[in-house]
Amino acid sequence: MTDQTEKNLYLKDAPFYDLDTRPVTKIDIPFYLEQAAKIKGNILELACGTGRITIPLAKAGYEIWGIELSEPMIRQFKNKIKDLPQDIAQRIHLLHGDMSSFSLDRKFPLILLPSRSFQLLLDRELEDKCLKNCYAHLAENGYFIIDVANYIKDIEKGWVREEEFFDWENIDPVTGYKIRRTHIRQEIDKEKQIIYPLKIYHITRDDGSVEKVRKRSPWKYFYEHQIKELLTAHGFKIIAEMGTYDGKPMAEGSEFIFICQKGLAAPT
Repeated sequence: MTDQTEKNLYLKDAPFYDLDTRPVTKIDIPFYLEQAAKIKGNILELACGTGRITIPLAKAGYEIWGIELSEPMIRQFKNKIKDLPQDIAQRIHLLHGDMSSFSLDRKFPLILLPSRSFQLLLDRELEDKCLKNCYAHLAENGYFIIDVANYIKDIEKGWVREEEFFDWENIDPVTGYKIRRTHIRQEIDKEKQIIYPLKIYHITRDDGSVEKVRKRSPWKYFYEHQIKELLTAHGFKIIAEMGTYDGKPMAEGSEFIFICQKGLAAPT
């Protein structure tokens, strides 16, 4: 089994997570609010991070359970909860746990695995455990929504590049420092389908000095048919698929987004 330790736990960069200004960090929230409006009952969100999606759902009136493995991300989330009105904060149930091995004493009419987080599971054993748990915790006729990045066009063009790509720049409201993130596409393992970008945080202090925080961040990539086969193998019925959050086909988008329902028979 692949080691799931420091590389994916945001040990160095959790304080920078919410500074990301890219549209990808915002455009999915209306989509999840729209999907939540179609169900009655509680919501489970896996790999909930700092509450980027969890909090808007709680503000909209939903009772939501969030599971997150990274303790630094949980600390960031808890700081946000402190600033929420009590009625909203009480609707959030934040749990420290692994999306591949969680066990709760309840089932949910809606389970979310957003933000491409499934790609942090770097081997088939962890993927299977995660989807098996999602199926087990999904209520009858419940909905499971998963988002996976579509990296295939970049992979086919040749993913590894020597240049440094700009991601985003923002001012940290806590320190007042300017934070700029870039990345280098360092390596690809085509056999295991894992890419290895090196993320670099450039921290400019008030005196003009610059500190660089580097993080090598492995991500699993998938072809469309592989995700479909995984979902159906675990008993999910795919009822909608799209390549963008506004509904464009997969061939035109940067995502593989699947809306699924629980099948009639549990997988063997």
